[in-house]
Amino acid sequence: MTIKQRLVISNILMVVIPVFISVIIILSGKLLSDQYWKSIDESENSTYADPSRLLNVTKELIHEQPHPDSRKVQKLNEYLNKNSMKLSIYAASSRKLIYNFGMLDIDRDNKIMKMIWTLDGESSLSLEKESIYTQSVKVDGDDYTVSIFSKFDHYNSIDNNYELYSFLSNIFLIMLGLGTIITVIFTNRFLTHFVFRHIRQPLDNLVHAVHEIRDGNLDAHIHYPNNDEFAAVCKDFNDMAVQLKQSLQLIQRQEENRKELLASISHDLRSPLTSIRAYSEGLLDGVASTPESREKYISMIKTKAEDIDRMVSKIFLFSKLDMGDYPYDPERLDVNQELLSLIRATAEEYRTRGLDIEMDISNDSAIIVADQVQLDSIFTNILENSLNYKDKERCLIRISTRLHQDQLVITLTDNGPGVPEESLGKLFDAFYRSDPSRNLPHKGSGLGLAITAKAVERMGGHIEARLAPAGGLCIEIILPVLQQEE
Repeated sequence: MTIKQRLVISNILMVVIPVFISVIIILSGKLLSDQYWKSIDESENSTYADPSRLLNVTKELIHEQPHPDSRKVQKLNEYLNKNSMKLSIYAASSRKLIYNFGMLDIDRDNKIMKMIWTLDGESSLSLEKESIYTQSVKVDGDDYTVSIFSKFDHYNSIDNNYELYSFLSNIFLIMLGLGTIITVIFTNRFLTHFVFRHIRQPLDNLVHAVHEIRDGNLDAHIHYPNNDEFAAVCKDFNDMAVQLKQSLQLIQRQEENRKELLASISHDLRSPLTSIRAYSEGLLDGVASTPESREKYISMIKTKAEDIDRMVSKIFLFSKLDMGDYPYDPERLDVNQELLSLIRATAEEYRTRGLDIEMDISNDSAIIVADQVQLDSIFTNILENSLNYKDKERCLIRISTRLHQDQLVITLTDNGPGVPEESLGKLFDAFYRSDPSRNLPHKGSGLGLAITAKAVERMGGHIEARLAPAGGLCIEIILPVLQQEE
């Protein structure tokens, strides 16, 4: 779930939850109120609430004597006890008590009771907090006096009920307000935690990873399993950490290459300069006393100067290629035809120098866009490298090409001494030679394959070296070719 979705849900719940809780409180209050008033209504609207109804029930009980209906008696007692009332039935002629209903204790000598007999017919009296209602009734031809005694509290019960209801309503409103406030507070805290913890966790991870990077741990990565807005940030951070590590490694390698380049240039220039100096001093000191020896010394000085010139030219070429500042005149070229033309023109020269060339060139057309001079220099540098490092009188190099989808694969395999396996990855570095002591300057400056790699890279291709199965070195070049529609 994304942070945006969590915020939307949080905003909705911030409104829904308080409203829901408030509705529950209101409905609960209404239910309790309804139950309360229902009980009041049931009490006030019962069969006995109206005196006339109560007298009718009394007449039924008198009629059923001496064995009245027990259910009616029980129901009447419950009502009278509940409302602090007492009902008595007397024989009018003898004033003898026939029935007594209700648990309220009334003394026969009570003042208000003494006044019952002074009343005639339907009458009522009240004294202090007591009241009495009397009614003469005739049942089955006999006269009876019914008296209903009650407390004033019963008559004030409705007012008391309303006062209680008003009090409870105020309490309910206070509880509703407090409940709403508490609900809002807890809902806010819950939703804040619900949203913020999904923001704080990735932020803490990012801060920790940044501190790791700052402290030099370039392997620091963030593992973030959630699929939200922070997932892309964490992925980009991991990519940045990888690129930063690669950049630092590249800078370190470039610094090492620079140091090695300076050391290699110094070493390779020192050898011919030392020779030139030695032969020059020989001439000045008269060591070469004969015309033949002087000519030999001068010839050696010229050869060493030419070696220095070739080395400086290659350094200049490599620098230009490395900076992308070397003249580049691309044109459409058929690599197979260019390779055939080059080998046919130079095969005899290489054969006389001890290098035999075999070809297995594909008949397919392989058109690329490249500079013809640089394309020829790629193959020339590889042939020169095989010739310089051959360990026997005659050496063989086999050149083959094949089309693979939209790429041309060129393989040049010789039967020379090869190189140590750990040196394969460094063959295309500037000034690298497989003899660490660099005691064989005549075998090359170490720039030929580096220039070749730069030229292949400029053509959009790829070059790599590996050991040949039968010994020797195999160099594979992959160049992109144009399709017919292109």
